[in-house]
Amino acid sequence: MTTTNNIHAMPRPVRIQDKYSQNELYAAAHEMRKIGGSFAAAIASAFFLADLGNQRILLDAFGDLFEKFIPKEVRLDAEMEQGNWFADLR
Repeated sequence: MTTTNNIHAMPRPVRIQDKYSQNELYAAAHEMRKIGGSFAAAIASAFFLADLGNQRILLDAFGDLFEKFIPKEVRLDAEMEQGNWFADLR
């Protein structure tokens, strides 16, 4: 009996740090501190204090939170580059 491992067939998720520039991520963190709730502000503060390795850890864990605070135009451009041609319909 042969078993197949389909783990290689699944696409690898795009990491937020591969999708946006460091400046865009810092801008998102500023917005998180300014208009986000207390949790978002705390994550943003940790991001500003972290070294690059710990920033990557925060982005891996809370990338969806950072993405909410990236300007809409930038998000749409990044989604279009990733092949989501229907991103502008949101």
